[in-house]
Order: sequence, then C-alpha cells, then structure tokens
Amino acid sequence: MSLSTSLIPLVLTVLMGTTAVAQSRTPVVMERKARQLTLRSEDPPVLHPLHVAAHEVTTVTFDAPIVPESVDRSVLAPFFSRVTVHEDVLVLKASMDIPAGKEPVFTVRFAGPGAPAQVGFVLTTVAAEVDSQVEVFRQGRTAQDLGKELADLRARCAVTEAGLATLRAQCALRGLGGTVLMGDVTREGVAVTYLLKPSSSPGMTAESPHVLYRTENTRALSTSLINAVGSAPWIPGFARMTPRGPNALPAREFPLLMHVKQLAPGEQATVVVEWPALPDLPAGTSFTLELLDAKGERGVRWEQVTP
Repeated sequence: MSLSTSLIPLVLTVLMGTTAVAQSRTPVVMERKARQLTLRSEDPPVLHPLHVAAHEVTTVTFDAPIVPESVDRSVLAPFFSRVTVHEDVLVLKASMDIPAGKEPVFTVRFAGPGAPAQVGFVLTTVAAEVDSQVEVFRQGRTAQDLGKELADLRARCAVTEAGLATLRAQCALRGLGGTVLMGDVTREGVAVTYLLKPSSSPGMTAESPHVLYRTENTRALSTSLINAVGSAPWIPGFARMTPRGPNALPAREFPLLMHVKQLAPGEQATVVVEWPALPDLPAGTSFTLELLDAKGERGVRWEQVTP
C-alpha cells in the first residue's frame, strides 16, 4: 500500500468532521426592534443607547427638525458603511459589530428654539438584538404648558360639540320644510343684507358678495374664500364672534360649513356660518366676526357687524 493510499481514510475523516461542525453552527437570528424615545425638557441630559449590528440598518426619526451638520460623521465612519442625515431622519448601516469598550458617542442638535436643544446617543452591539426603528419625540413644553393646552382644547371641543349638536338636528330636517319645522324660518320671512369688504384677511381672500341672512331666530353668513397659490391647504375651523359694546360679553365660536374638507392652494369655495339670534343684547352692541381655519390662524375678519 502506498503512502498516499494510506492517507485517504484520514483525509476523509477530517473532511467529514469539518462538515459536521459547519452544519452544527446555527446562524444568529437578529431580533429587529422598534422603539419610541420621549425627550422631556425637565429631565437631565443623558446618553440614549442605540443597538446596532453588522450589516443591519437602524433608522432614527425625529418629530422636530434637526441640524444635519451637527452629527459628527468622523466618529461614525470607522463602524458604519452608511450614514445619512436629513432634516428629520438619521439612517445608519453598520459595517461591523461595535467592539466592547469602543462605543462611539454622538449628538444630534435640534433646529430652532425649544428644549431640549439636543439629544445624545451611544452606539452599542448586544446579542441577537438590533434597533431597526427608533422614533424620537421632543417634548419642549412643561407639564403646566401641556395642562393649559389640554384645558383650552377641551373648552374648544365643548363649544364645537354644542354647535355640531345643532347642526345634527338641522341635518335631520333638511330643506325649506325642515327649516320651517325647526323654527329657523317663520312668517316674518328672511331679510338679506350684505357686509362690506373684510377689514383684514390674514392668509386668505374673501370674494364678494358677503351675504348675511336674518330670520327671527337665526343668522347666517355666506361668503366665498380663496386660498392663495403657494399657501398651505386651508382646513375650515370655526367662526369667532366677539361682542363690542358698552358691556363686556364673552366671545362665541361656531363651526364653519363647507362642501369640501379643505381648500388646496389656489382653490375657492363657499363658506357658511350659522348662529342663533341674540335678542337680549344691550343697545349699541356690535360684533367682530372672524372665519378661521382649524388652527385659528388664517382667515378673514369683519368689524362692526350688526347682530
């Protein structure tokens, strides 16, 4: 028997053993996690861990604009094959697992005023787990601010709900017969007058005629609003009526009616607001009437409207 022939069984044994070992190794299955991170202005600054892994993508989104240049790419370059930063998102793709004791640290600064001004991260690799999606929420307001905002929203919702209750009842009885049955139109009939050009139009344009309908129990204003080209979509919100006269009276708000849900830039639509007659107002009382969007910012305004 030759030497080469005698080595064949040994070689086969080694090869079979190597194959068995290779087959016994199970690939590590990474658990991809989605997390949310809330930043509070009253909390002390800390480093927030981001779990990354070789060849895995980690996406961090922000609910407030960030400064892309604030991310130090030189710190990340040795460990990542991809670092992409936009105004509200950070995308990382690791080229390797982060070695213990060499965890890189970086900060992301928020654009504009507010608190906290920035957020810090430390990148680590943990066994069989990677952060694939992390949402960062910047809470720059105090608990007192949020409480006041909640109270204001509840008050506005109560006013809107009261107006919607009236509208629901009216919608159940549509048409001229319904208005007669509801008492909105009586034998006294309907008087029609016209308002002059609005005194101001923050962000919108009102096209005449601005028709004011008066019945014994109801008032309604109809006008045509135009959203300027290049503006944001205009979502109808509410009409605010603020009494002007010898006695201080609270402002009242009523929902706006439109056939469409919003006005896109350059679009035009008829807007109607209805409110109950106020027969007990002191003599000489007039109103400032505003038609505003859902945020209460853009709309049109008339002064000295006779109730």
